[in-house]
Amino acid sequence: NGHCRVPRTYKNRKLRSFVQTMRVHHKQDDKKQDPVWKRRFAQLEDLGFAWEGHGDSFWQERFEELCEYKEANGHCRVPRTYKNRKLRSFVQTMR
Repeated sequence: NGHCRVPRTYKNRKLRSFVQTMRVHHKQDDKKQDPVWKRRFAQLEDLGFAWEGHGDSFWQERFEELCEYKEANGHCRVPRTYKNRKLRSFVQTMR
């Protein structure tokens, strides 16, 4: 797959649970101070682990595409006929 974003619908239930647990622990300040957890978090980061959920990364990707669109076109009014279907849908949903 080339990434560490495990979707909530992923068939391996143990991996889904592990990912969710790591994200929850990463948000807890006491875990961030613990040397064992610091090492674990660093190992996951070395793999490119996404601390935000898939929805967050999807939103970020669309936002960056919208920024590129604005840079090229001078506005954020993405037409309904625009070639990037995901960006089109994103903009319509945000409105």
